[in-house]
Amino acid sequence: MIGVSRNKDFTHTGCSTGTKADVEDTPFDEVTSLLTLQYVDGDLLVTRTNAWMNCSIKEYGLACDVTIEGNVIHYNVYEKDGPSADCICRVEKMSSTVTGLQTGQEYTFDYSCSHDFAPFTFTFENGLNLVRDLTDEEYYMPF
Repeated sequence: MIGVSRNKDFTHTGCSTGTKADVEDTPFDEVTSLLTLQYVDGDLLVTRTNAWMNCSIKEYGLACDVTIEGNVIHYNVYEKDGPSADCICRVEKMSSTVTGLQTGQEYTFDYSCSHDFAPFTFTFENGLNLVRDLTDEEYYMPF
């Protein structure tokens, strides 16, 4: 059974000014995409920079669902329902705060944003500042 949603304050910059109609001409590897987990005032601040999303977010927006099942945090960012556009754009920054975590507890972070990434484990503790370069991960597949 999936736990209660533990997400607050989801924000994003929306599409940056440039969009790409041809995915094959998009320089995914020219822009570093980072996922950062930080301990902030007893909560987990999750920040993603430079994510490639469907341009439909201009009209329909983005959503973020976070649930906790045992020690697994399921974190899912997705385009809201609506028809897909025939282009992609870069979202420069998105972030939210995950609440209800226990300090000193080990968690598995199961992250999805346009596609799934391999889960990883971290310990939630004061001073946490974990940065993952999603463009360098072997499991990164843009589309």
